[in-house]
Amino acid sequence: MSDPDTPVRRTVVAVDVHQYSSARSLQQVDIQETLIDVLDTAATLSGLDRSGWYKQAQGDAEVAVLPADAPEPVVVADLVQELTNRLARVNHVQDPALRLRLRVAVHSGMVHFGRNGLPGPAAVQTCRLLDSSVLKRALASSDADLALIVSDALFRDIVEPGYRGLRAVEFTPVEVRLKEFTGTGHVRLLGGPGARTPAAPADRPARPGDEAAPAPADGRDPKAARPGSRQEIHAAAVATGEQGVAIGRDQHNHYGSRSGR
Repeated sequence: MSDPDTPVRRTVVAVDVHQYSSARSLQQVDIQETLIDVLDTAATLSGLDRSGWYKQAQGDAEVAVLPADAPEPVVVADLVQELTNRLARVNHVQDPALRLRLRVAVHSGMVHFGRNGLPGPAAVQTCRLLDSSVLKRALASSDADLALIVSDALFRDIVEPGYRGLRAVEFTPVEVRLKEFTGTGHVRLLGGPGARTPAAPADRPARPGDEAAPAPADGRDPKAARPGSRQEIHAAAVATGEQGVAIGRDQHNHYGSRSGR
């Protein structure tokens, strides 16, 4: 542990379980156990050693500071994908009403290791991103297993260059205003039973001369918002005053075997 008066630059990962408080007491016990199993397994499969993490457990949540040698691209890409894979396995065998769904926030910055927590802007910003209304609503209005938000700095340094196969187009920029914090985050939805592949990267504004899309055979409005769509993430941002250019669900999930092989 470093001198508490001397900050160090670290990656901070915060996770929180969706709708934990609505579960019964014994369900909460099971959720906590499953959450730690999912985090431990996902980290191991990503080549990360959680035994070296500084962790603050909070029941249905955890704030962790990773060691200096933890590669940021591996955290943002591999760890998040393995979390999605593990959630797919866990949720495949559970009652849909008991699915484990997570919000995850990742940021990198200056951290102090205080006697009673984590002073400094990095931990605070990570928690503000995690607790933002736009992230909560994006997950609640979708059928995704996981909603990720990364800080603007990490997005520019890690996502935009395309490290570890990351694609900037799969993230939604949103403005987050919570308590004393104001900043930009980038949201990505992963996993869930309704994951689908879009026909085109579109959802661009209509242009003069565009032909109207034919109505689907089932009579549904082709412009209606779908769970986890750009429209719904954007609606969540507008409703909370946290706005950005909304894009869609990540379609490049690798769930692993649903049969448990």
